Amino acid sequence: MDNIKILFGKKIREYRKKFGYTQARLAELVGVDDKHISCIESGKNFPSPDLISRFADALNVEPKDLFEFNYLKNPQNLKKEIFSMVNNLSDENLILAYKYIKTFLLK
Repeated sequence: MDNIKILFGKKIREYRKKFGYTQARLAELVGVDDKHISCIESGKNFPSPDLISRFADALNVEPKDLFEFNYLKNPQNLKKEIFSMVNNLSDENLILAYKYIKTFLLK
């Protein structure tokens, strides 16, 4: 499993690119050196709570959003997690899950 520093870095990179910011621009917005942004995005460094708050402000998200990265896990782990969830569903919820998958993913 990826460690939290790597996952957090991927999340910051994702948001930065979504807004069209360069590392230098994001660094300017949060008040750090652009090399520090690079180290965070690569998983070498992890930001302080204060910097996490500044990232959230600069990226216009709640701080908790920066830690929602289950979808960033490697695909094999995601498959295992999905299969485990499906195997533990009641019959009623299995039918409901099937309907969601068929409706939203298999168009």
